[in-house]
Amino acid sequence: MNDSEKPLLRPGRAGTWVAVLLAVTVLTWLVVGVATALGGWIGWLVAAVPIVVFIALPFSLYWLSEGRTGPSWVALIFTIALLVTAVAVPGDRYMRAAGTPVTATVADVSCSYENRSGRCLYDYTLRGPDGRTLPGAFQDTVEYPPGSSLSVVADPRGVIAPRLAADLETTWIFDLATLVAFAGFAATVVLAAVLGERRRRELAATAGERAPVRKTGGGSGAKRGSGRKKRGR
Repeated sequence: MNDSEKPLLRPGRAGTWVAVLLAVTVLTWLVVGVATALGGWIGWLVAAVPIVVFIALPFSLYWLSEGRTGPSWVALIFTIALLVTAVAVPGDRYMRAAGTPVTATVADVSCSYENRSGRCLYDYTLRGPDGRTLPGAFQDTVEYPPGSSLSVVADPRGVIAPRLAADLETTWIFDLATLVAFAGFAATVVLAAVLGERRRRELAATAGERAPVRKTGGGSGAKRGSGRKKRGR
């Protein structure tokens, strides 16, 4: 069998690879979501490697589908959508479940980043009703002057920065997008596995037909034996 006719994966292993690939996808999605929810450069630094792994996952379908590139590009579209939702969904769900609604007051505001159009990303220092500073760096592109009141949800553990209560009311859109994207990614992986397994079986059948048939040495031995008998006579 030529190298071009050898399967990229062993036949019968497609189901295992599908399970592993989907498990790694879910795990990486969660790691990216948790790391980015922590915020700051440390959180993004932790998320850097999982993001690279996450983007590379669709290209493993090249081996799973036995050399087809179509499934990889289709899966990449769903992967990018999942990457976007990973930045929002895990942190938002945590804040909806464990966060505490607070009417905060803007104590200080500063422009941490300004783009070419002059739009700023503002860093806020928020204080709770008791006058204490809420932990975490609250950021927004909208400027709220000092003394403004904001309805936010604060993390009682102080791990995740406060988030606007209004933003958490519309996160169901990202939840739905996550389900659709993951379903599309899973369907593409399964389709790639089915196409690849079909191709591997075809290659195995072709290899079986081309395998040479070995002749046993019984016939030649019998002839030599009969020759000895004739000479003995």
